[in-house]
Amino acid sequence: MKFSIGKQDLLSKIQHLSSIIVVKNTMPILTNYLIDVFENSNKIEITATDLDITAIVEIEAMVSEGGKATVSAKSFNEIIHSLPNSLITFEEEDSLLNISCDHSIFKILCSDYQQFPLVPEMNLTDAQEIDALLFGKMISYTHFAVSVEINRPVFTGIFWKITSERQLMVATDGKKIAEFTLDANTEIEEEKEKIIPTKGLLFLDKVINEENEKILVQIETNRIMFKYGPYKIFSHVIEGKYPDYTKAIPTDNQNLLICNKKILKESIRRVSLLASEDTLRIKFEINSELIKVSSSNKEMGGASDSIETFSYEGEPLTIAFNFRFLLSILNIIETEEVVIRMGGRNTPSLICNNNLEAPYKIRFLLMPLRIK
Repeated sequence: MKFSIGKQDLLSKIQHLSSIIVVKNTMPILTNYLIDVFENSNKIEITATDLDITAIVEIEAMVSEGGKATVSAKSFNEIIHSLPNSLITFEEEDSLLNISCDHSIFKILCSDYQQFPLVPEMNLTDAQEIDALLFGKMISYTHFAVSVEINRPVFTGIFWKITSERQLMVATDGKKIAEFTLDANTEIEEEKEKIIPTKGLLFLDKVINEENEKILVQIETNRIMFKYGPYKIFSHVIEGKYPDYTKAIPTDNQNLLICNKKILKESIRRVSLLASEDTLRIKFEINSELIKVSSSNKEMGGASDSIETFSYEGEPLTIAFNFRFLLSILNIIETEEVVIRMGGRNTPSLICNNNLEAPYKIRFLLMPLRIK
């Protein structure tokens, strides 16, 4: 095989593809890209897979000879990054992929491409068309809340429910919940809900841009497929029933705090410098006149800060949170002010935008920490 392509054209398409690759893998072939070159169409396809997620990108190139090759994804990416911004020529010869650009020449050992997992075929017969930017926003605003505990698989994915009138995306690890509800009509005959692994969705979120406004989605029993611009993503779905997270959401939190998001974040960041590394706990003492934010650390000391500009309706309250979880939520809030509805010191708090005019709603639940 032999083809040529400009560095920037290639780099812009593969810069996120390596996120699919598992570096430490019991199957060495999975640390490779499959490069498929099509002479008749002057296109190439580069595939990455970990068996659960497969991502393929199609790129236009000047093709002299078709063929297939598999090469180390890490080496391939590092070489492309290092080359000058010029035309790159690739040629497979004697189990080596020769890469030349201006005065630079690299030779990468090729593996047997026949050992690469079978690349699935994409069938979009019943595909749904959805808004790409909004779908990316749904992923961005929920993925941080998924669990990293693999012994609870359903919590390691993002729950997605799609009906003819709206979409719902939720993630939770039992300590926090992120919920995104989008009002949008889709041509779907019956509602569908799946638990999708975060990895494939994060890849899709990274490649979404303003040039391509729509995503095609094909939902099957055991997998889900996305076609977006030059990308095709295949992902298995996580089996199991997603828990009814709504049971954890309080309906009678009477203590209402409205505060400037920037001021609150700056206060939290200052105080968190001396928070315990074990608990990451910071404490809030709130009344109608003052918010005192504090932290303590047996080994380092403590810190306190105060906020005087805010609105608060409710009883005086002392409550504590994991500051990293709280900041991760505040970083997503889009309005200048954040709304926090609290119950008692041990009751989950609800956090949301303050009167955002948008076709969607987001809300977050955060469990408080015990105060000794």
